[in-house]
Amino acid sequence: MKHQGLSLRGLCGRFTLLVCLVSLLALLLGSGSSTAGQGQGKFLSQASERLAGLIGKANSDGYQLANNKFAIGGGWLKQGKEWVPLYTITLEKGKSYRVLAAGDNDAQDVDVQILDPNDKEMAVDTAKAAEASVDFSPKVTQKYLVRVRVYASQNNRPSLCLGVVMVK
Repeated sequence: MKHQGLSLRGLCGRFTLLVCLVSLLALLLGSGSSTAGQGQGKFLSQASERLAGLIGKANSDGYQLANNKFAIGGGWLKQGKEWVPLYTITLEKGKSYRVLAAGDNDAQDVDVQILDPNDKEMAVDTAKAAEASVDFSPKVTQKYLVRVRVYASQNNRPSLCLGVVMVK
């Protein structure tokens, strides 16, 4: 029982760290350029709110953020068919990963994709939704490229899109 409490506390600590990071990014983006007279921080808040919901579901499915490993990234993406590299991350054989992506309120269709070092598609979510999720269990420990795209958005607007890798 004591071990479960420590485990829950560890999860809460990692989630709190993620929320702090997202809040800091919102503050930084909000002080920069603006869209329609408002700071871009609101778009980060929208995307992070969607992503937080996906993270909560992944937590209930047994996934968590890995200790001492890069896990989150994002960008200001134009609508289109072009995939945008988010980050390269080492995934280990024998582990299960969930890669999540979410866009701001302008995003209508966010997709996520995992490629191996030979640019072979290993997993993809191209369903029409403002959020994307793929599960992947690599057969080889190596670096994989995570890419995202905003395939559709309201009035062809750019959207802030965030992605995260979780492990089980």
